[in-house]
Amino acid sequence: MSPQNTDTSTRRHDPLWGLLPHLAEHRLALAWTGVVGIANNLALVFLAVAGSYAVTLALVEGRLAPGGWWIAGAAAVLLRAVLTWHEMDLSHSIAYRVLAALRMGLFDGFSRGVPSRTPGQHTGRLAATAMGDTEKLEFFYAHTLTQLAGALVLLAGGTATLYRIGGTLAAGWLLGLAALVLLTLPWLRSNARLGQEVQRAKSDQSALAVDLLAGSREILGFGLQEQVQRQLAAATRTVARAERRLKARESAAASVRELCSLGILVVVFLAAWNQPGLDRLWIPAVVAGTLTLLSPLMEAVAVLTQLQPHRAGAARVLEGISMPAEGARATAPVAFAADGPLGLEVDGASFSYRDGAPALEPTWLSVAPGEHLGISGSSGSGKTTLARLLVRLWSPDAGSIALVPRTGVPVDVASIEEHDFRSLVTLVEQDATIFHGSLLENMRLAVPGATAAEAGEALRRAGLHLEPGRWPAGVHSMVGETGSGVSGGERARIALARALLLRPRVLVLDETTASLDAATEALLLDAVAALAGDTTVITISHRESTLARCDRRVALAGLQSAPLAQPA
Repeated sequence: MSPQNTDTSTRRHDPLWGLLPHLAEHRLALAWTGVVGIANNLALVFLAVAGSYAVTLALVEGRLAPGGWWIAGAAAVLLRAVLTWHEMDLSHSIAYRVLAALRMGLFDGFSRGVPSRTPGQHTGRLAATAMGDTEKLEFFYAHTLTQLAGALVLLAGGTATLYRIGGTLAAGWLLGLAALVLLTLPWLRSNARLGQEVQRAKSDQSALAVDLLAGSREILGFGLQEQVQRQLAAATRTVARAERRLKARESAAASVRELCSLGILVVVFLAAWNQPGLDRLWIPAVVAGTLTLLSPLMEAVAVLTQLQPHRAGAARVLEGISMPAEGARATAPVAFAADGPLGLEVDGASFSYRDGAPALEPTWLSVAPGEHLGISGSSGSGKTTLARLLVRLWSPDAGSIALVPRTGVPVDVASIEEHDFRSLVTLVEQDATIFHGSLLENMRLAVPGATAAEAGEALRRAGLHLEPGRWPAGVHSMVGETGSGVSGGERARIALARALLLRPRVLVLDETTASLDAATEALLLDAVAALAGDTTVITISHRESTLARCDRRVALAGLQSAPLAQPA
């Protein structure tokens, strides 16, 4: 099943319930919100009953209700004002906490599982839609869920009250509600199906927009603006058609609910009229109370017919939160500290995608501390996969990878505490991302507390000198969205400088020079050569000029046949 296709998972397990464990710390606050909502509705029912009785008494018998009724009514009005304010305050507070909990869960999930090893997973689509879904779900969990729970309590309480007045009243009430349920069930199924269509159309539209924005330069370069506009227009029309069908069904369902509501009131009135021993003065009050009680119940039924967008959103959020870890450890993490450069031992490491397609055959490799090793290989041989395994973005399916300090005792990278490992080993890829903001802000992604002087020194070591003409604000110069204001060579040197700011013991370069001209490549390689002896460098490249600067070079195919001995 494609990770974006949530239909099957929705049928097996309702994702709306699946997210509740992630909100467990807020369960008491959610329960209290429900209690306040129920109390508010009960106060409204009392006002409806008391008001109807007082009006009927005045019209029929020409006298005012006893003073106790007026005092109770005034107290109910004051109580409703206080409860309404408190309920709104609670809902907003809980909504923000729910939003924070869901988004932190998403960030945690993506930090574990991205980059994904599932070829069919579109993490850009998932992230773009899931972040928007959290904003819709915050209201559902902060308000709608407690509303549904409150409706069940009111249903039980209303049935018990009507039964005390007369069994016929309670029977008529329950029969009317049963008819409402039977007439609503077909709408639940059809609205769920149409809701799924709407969500799929919106998801496809969002994915298209994300992809087109990411490829805006290619679109402009190939003159595809008109084609893109047609694609977006077609996607928008698809969403609009699906939404029109859904809204038409929802309007029809609302009409059915209103008819059922009217039928229930008629049945209750007739039952009350024929109820032995019931003073006729109380009949309008019974009908008014029933009508007030029906309002939250009808809203709850309406919500149940419109849950599919929330369910689809919850499925996407749950998918993001539950992404499997790419760096799972078999043992508890341990602290790791060592002086000087570190060596590497790759012992039969292999890797496959989740669909079974092999990405890296079993590989053996030994790198001495401080060595500059070059690795070449044909396209598709697994060079980038090896790079991601070395820096623990992915975990090998078999075999192991270890860091080797000068003491010579290997330490499995899977056992090293995350923070320690990230300060020891880092990766610079060909398409390293440069974020919108200043040079300093980009550098601080690696070391949040870095000073302007430290960032400037790292840039200088990477071969990027901040001349006033090109960089008028120095490290505070803006680089533009996705690094649009910098050249390819500057992008590579910024990425290298960001890595150098960490002062890593092992630096992995994956095709970092692939798109550079000869002069820029030479400048970058000079910066790497300056690390000799202090940092272990593994350069993965297909360019002879890049590999020629390495102390030793190997072909990936030769590492996948048999274990190699330690280099002399």
